[in-house]
Amino acid sequence: MNLETPTLRLLAAAGASAIAFGLTWLVFVRTAAGQVVDGRLLPRADQGGGYAQDTVLYGPAARVLGRFGNPLLIGALVVAIVVLALLVRRFRAGLAGAVVVVASAGAAALAKQEIARPELGVVDSSTHNSFPSGHVALAAALLLGFLLVVPARFRWWVAVPGATGVSVIAAATMIAGWHRFSDVAGSVLLVATVYFLVASVLARWPGRHEPADPPDDWSGFLTLAIGLTLLMMALLAIAPNAGLPLLAAIATAGGLTILVVWAAVYLTRPPDREPDDPKSEAATPMATSRA
Repeated sequence: MNLETPTLRLLAAAGASAIAFGLTWLVFVRTAAGQVVDGRLLPRADQGGGYAQDTVLYGPAARVLGRFGNPLLIGALVVAIVVLALLVRRFRAGLAGAVVVVASAGAAALAKQEIARPELGVVDSSTHNSFPSGHVALAAALLLGFLLVVPARFRWWVAVPGATGVSVIAAATMIAGWHRFSDVAGSVLLVATVYFLVASVLARWPGRHEPADPPDDWSGFLTLAIGLTLLMMALLAIAPNAGLPLLAAIATAGGLTILVVWAAVYLTRPPDREPDDPKSEAATPMATSRA
């Protein structure tokens, strides 16, 4: 069975996300320069030795994390993905969405347990590993899980507020001192890897319509990716000297989240009807003939 272009693009996106995740770990966790950047973006508090930031946003950030960390809420959101899939008759997409959430949470927990943060002589750094962030991984996975299920015409109505919510949770983990900037970036990239892998399998599921092929013109995507990359590099370079480290960390994490969500919407188009929907029988031979 030959891989079609949509599947190849999803696999390429998964590979790029995995490489970016590995580079984030390698640079920020395993090198002194990366640990320095992490420390400058989120300097340790003068008292207590933690990374909680001295800002009026600390209280709201702690409340956001407390509410989102409720296991009942997370479980209800996973169930909502499955229920929505049943309502819109995207049964396999609903299963794939649940897999994205469970696999992302498991991968984040395993990575945090297995990754060691070495002592490299960086002032005010610590050997406590918090890479990647479990909260951010769950938030991003839930959003991408919903995007697999929501019909295409409604997807941006979920993607825009969803990306905002993920960015808020990412910012809250940094403001409250729970995670460094690299922890947040690594989580988003880890979830992106899982999502694109699952979506590539879903695209080749036997007996279903393939995702619609995205436009061949990638100039808009490349322009956005290059522009956001340059912006992130500029913020990381000038923010510590400009006295705005926390703002730089929040803006950069938000930009990365937007890029991943945009790519997910752009590359993945779940079908409106699946083969077990009687209305799709007439279209099944046509889909088979293209395989």
